[in-house]
Amino acid sequence: MELDLIAQIAARLSVRPGVTVGIGDDAAVLDTDPPLVVSTDMLVEGRHFRREWTGEVDLGHKALAVNLSDLAAMGAGPLLATVALGIPSDGTASSGAVERLYNGMEALASVQGMTIGGGDITGAPCLVISITVIGQMSPGERPLLRSGALPGDVICVTGALGAGRAGLMVLEDPTLIPPGKVTDTLTLAHRRPIPRVSAGRVLAQLGAHAAMDISDGLALDAHRMGRASGARIVIDLDRVPVAPGVGAVAKAAALDAKLLAATGGDDYELVFALPESMLTALNALIDTAVSVVGWVEDGEPGVELRRRGEVVVPPSLGWQHPL
Repeated sequence: MELDLIAQIAARLSVRPGVTVGIGDDAAVLDTDPPLVVSTDMLVEGRHFRREWTGEVDLGHKALAVNLSDLAAMGAGPLLATVALGIPSDGTASSGAVERLYNGMEALASVQGMTIGGGDITGAPCLVISITVIGQMSPGERPLLRSGALPGDVICVTGALGAGRAGLMVLEDPTLIPPGKVTDTLTLAHRRPIPRVSAGRVLAQLGAHAAMDISDGLALDAHRMGRASGARIVIDLDRVPVAPGVGAVAKAAALDAKLLAATGGDDYELVFALPESMLTALNALIDTAVSVVGWVEDGEPGVELRRRGEVVVPPSLGWQHPL
């Protein structure tokens, strides 16, 4: 299991002078003034994407977006990305395909005001994209960590959930819902997620207590936050915002729409903890919808899902990467 292996690796590593946060959060933090934030993520063909339904421009966008989502979770502004590519030796990735891949990355980098500053290219059995991003906090701000949630905080999410996972389900099985605008919206959410960088900057400015991006599912990522914070996070499924079209996919697949939204993953929205008294200021500054979906309380560290006051135990809390 991925989480077990990460814990095994972390037990063998030390944080030394010059670094304030090492392994175990959405990104590492360098002891600079203001702090620099560094994260790496990888997409592997056949595991994270399929080229038959993902064009190179979309793939370039997503490869950078999932990394920027980690910076967003820390509240950092993007500065630099370096890109390592594994190019299939069978000739299926032409120079034109690589150029389109970089076009997708550069378009998003331009929107974020950051630079793609080189990297490495090598042959590989399949297409592999590994990106390292560096971001920076504003003077006087501290990075948002997953370990700061406090009993009494409310738990919030940006945007609506479930579209990324539902979009993948439709790509895998187009018979789930008829082609049309909703289908296009869902599949676009999977192919081109929008990293909530500006929202993360606002959360850092206000001093939110904890934050993470929702890459593996709200329930699983909230569980990680609860474990890191030593507190229980309660998610009220009735409050979880479900993206348009997710209900239709869930119905066609005989699934619960709220559970699909809470456990599907691939959303790249933010989940965060802060005092309820901050909500008015937050809603005045943030550029996306915010929903209160739960709260933090004393208890067994982790997450608990409830519906109308009753505990709900899902088949899985979220996406866990097979190794």
